Amino acid sequence: MRYNVAQLLKEGVGAFREREVSGDLYDIDENNPGPTHCEGQILLIRTPRGILAKGKVHLKLVQACRRCLELATHEVTIEVEEEFIPSVDVETGASLPITDEDEPELVINEYHILDLQEVLRQYAVVAVTSPSLCKPDCKGLCPHCGANLNYETCNCDTRRIDPRLAVLAKLLES
Repeated sequence: MRYNVAQLLKEGVGAFREREVSGDLYDIDENNPGPTHCEGQILLIRTPRGILAKGKVHLKLVQACRRCLELATHEVTIEVEEEFIPSVDVETGASLPITDEDEPELVINEYHILDLQEVLRQYAVVAVTSPSLCKPDCKGLCPHCGANLNYETCNCDTRRIDPRLAVLAKLLES
């Protein structure tokens, strides 16, 4: 997931290269410590300031179900679009100014290597926080006793009424 972009930096704005993405990500979260394999396509496009990396990467992430909290593996597609800036002029070798606003993971190193690893890891962190289901018909947890309704039935009285709504319940009984 590291690409030498020296030749692309020498070309004009709009020049591009299409590259395969294949590698492992680590430390996404406690359920995905790694290695988490990812694959996809990335388009590297020369911009006036640097190189735009744009593409899709597929990986499998372990996520907690939003209803029952069981862990399940899901196929996730990450859409990447980030502009990387060079730290060294490719023609002269002179250092280029990097401001405090420039993210360190979006800086092309002094050897003209564009590294997608940390950017993809950050995109995966965002993807893993999206709620998902372990299966489409997940029954979730009992709100009273916490039993996983996919595996067991509970004997909780589901007719419990919130004391604040007791007056309305009496109207329904009549």
